[in-house]
Amino acid sequence: MNTKLLPLAFIALVVGLTTPAARSQDYGDAVLNRMVSWFTGDPAVMDVPVDDSPKDYAEDSCCDDGCCGCCKRCCCQHDLWGSVEFLMWWGKGTHLPPLVTTSPANTAQGQAGVLGLNTTSTLFGDQLGGNKLQGGGRVTFGMWLDPEHNVAAGGRYFGTGGDTTRFNRASTGNPILALPFFNALLQQQDSFLVAYPGFTQGSVNAFQTTNNIMGADAFAEIMMFRDYRRRVDLVGGYEFFRLDDWLQINSSSTITQAGNPFAGLNTAISDRFATRNQFHGGIIGLRGRMANGQWSLNVLGQVALGNMNEQALIAGITRTTFAGNSTTANGGLLAQPSNIGTHERNVFAAIPQLTGNLQYHVNPNLSFHIGYNILWLTNVALSGNQVDLHVNLAQQIVGPQRPQFAFNDTSYWLQGINWGMNWDF
Repeated sequence: MNTKLLPLAFIALVVGLTTPAARSQDYGDAVLNRMVSWFTGDPAVMDVPVDDSPKDYAEDSCCDDGCCGCCKRCCCQHDLWGSVEFLMWWGKGTHLPPLVTTSPANTAQGQAGVLGLNTTSTLFGDQLGGNKLQGGGRVTFGMWLDPEHNVAAGGRYFGTGGDTTRFNRASTGNPILALPFFNALLQQQDSFLVAYPGFTQGSVNAFQTTNNIMGADAFAEIMMFRDYRRRVDLVGGYEFFRLDDWLQINSSSTITQAGNPFAGLNTAISDRFATRNQFHGGIIGLRGRMANGQWSLNVLGQVALGNMNEQALIAGITRTTFAGNSTTANGGLLAQPSNIGTHERNVFAAIPQLTGNLQYHVNPNLSFHIGYNILWLTNVALSGNQVDLHVNLAQQIVGPQRPQFAFNDTSYWLQGINWGMNWDF
């Protein structure tokens, strides 16, 4: 998807929903006049009533006579509004590199779990994680700032429960369990054997989770055009967004080979890659409403432009236990002294968003809706993208300093269904 075209598509959609083609020129003139009016204060342009007759406004979408959206003598009776929504969303997910592999039991020790061989298969990784359906909620509130409902201010907050992809496997040697990597010293594919027949036994516990997905808006709306069925508002304000991503691989391996002087040596390795993304920016967009009977359609298209703060935390630890003695070293397998630490940067980002809700109005104060929401982020740092599979286990002595850290971000989306209840009072 070309994100640069999304804002234009949003505007085109809202305009298409709210204005017939035959009146496009009139609508364009109305929008220009409305924008001028808020700077000049011209009552004629602002459509301020010149007499006591009430206006037929689309935001009065339910009237006492039941002719909702079609009433001829409606007036602006409600100055506050709010909604509570249940969200069923899912995200694009995090692409994970191959992290745990296996091979047939008769595979030679030097080839077991090594990537690139026909005998090697991936047990965990080389897949999308965190892309399952997740529940959440959103709360919106606002108020009209003038009797004619020309200007409004409000805010909204949403959050989802996140998603976790897990892997757990233990073996006495069969099946083979291995952690693959590219040996930067030998310049060839390699693996660390967690479990191998007659040599080691152990387990691997790994997970990837996407959580702390939340956002908040503070916005103002200015009426640009309306009649008794339709309305278009210009929307502007501030947006905050946050998304965290976490990848961790834990392994424990014990040498069981008979006659091996290191039999009983246990090696526990932990690698952790965590990212945090926080966005702050300004919003510009359009909201369109269209009413017919007790039904109404509410469409919001907006784009937020601002700064995305990307943080990546990489940590690793290796604990060895032998003959009752235990030692701990800084660094695991994929997290080594060359890439361990906290890394941070700021990048320009855009968050286009489109929301469409179909509402049924039970009475003038209460309505229910179902709709769809899609939100796109142009720049997000995810944990799987920060993993460097090139490893030099002897980097403290000889050879290249690998793995290395370099920010790798990507686009990300959230989309799904919204169910909600709305009230006006």
